[in-house]
Amino acid sequence: MLRMVALVLLLANALLLAGQWALFDRLGADGGRPGGARQREPERLARQVDPQAVTILSPQAASAADAAASVAKTAQAAAGACLEAGPFSAAEADAAERTLREAGLAEGSWLSIQAEDRGAYLVYIGRFADRDALQAKREQLNRIKVDAEELRSSPNLQPGLSLGRFDDKPAADAALALLQQRGVRTARVVALRPAQGLTVLRLPAADPSVRARLAGLRLPSGPGFVACVAQAAASAAPASVNR
Repeated sequence: MLRMVALVLLLANALLLAGQWALFDRLGADGGRPGGARQREPERLARQVDPQAVTILSPQAASAADAAASVAKTAQAAAGACLEAGPFSAAEADAAERTLREAGLAEGSWLSIQAEDRGAYLVYIGRFADRDALQAKREQLNRIKVDAEELRSSPNLQPGLSLGRFDDKPAADAALALLQQRGVRTARVVALRPAQGLTVLRLPAADPSVRARLAGLRLPSGPGFVACVAQAAASAAPASVNR
């Protein structure tokens, strides 16, 4: 008797599950709309792809398209590449331009792009008579909670203490003023690298023959002529054709 009841329950569950799956299938097929057509993969794909917009090329046409792209790329390379060298100091820029003239490059074929190096500055205490004097000063600064770092790569300033490095003099002067308000009296601002004008030499359209000449040139500094930086960044700097 129990076996019969178990079989009946099992059969009822199977029928219920089958009915539910059929209902879900109909809903998925027609979006719940009575009488909707079942959407299978081929039909769905046909709706996603616009046959009018697809062009199938023959092997000959595909080869011709590749050849045209290669010709365009070669023509672009022959038209010239943007190359630049520097930045140079004023004296280095004069020497580099003289080198370009001696290499046979025409006047006006390059640009002189002016930039500015704002320098590097240090809030500094020193030089001390010896390391004992340096250490005594450092302990004094620690008591008023001022950080100081012993200089190790500036022989002309050693033994000495750095209270901060800055990319321009106004920032260094402002930091010194704040330190003076905290009781630091013997610090001063020194220039690690003074502000100076810089020049980048740019050839906006160097063809293969020009690039061959540039490859053998020895310039005052740097790696020589390399690919130009992003044009968006370059357009922010003023440029003038060399005279």
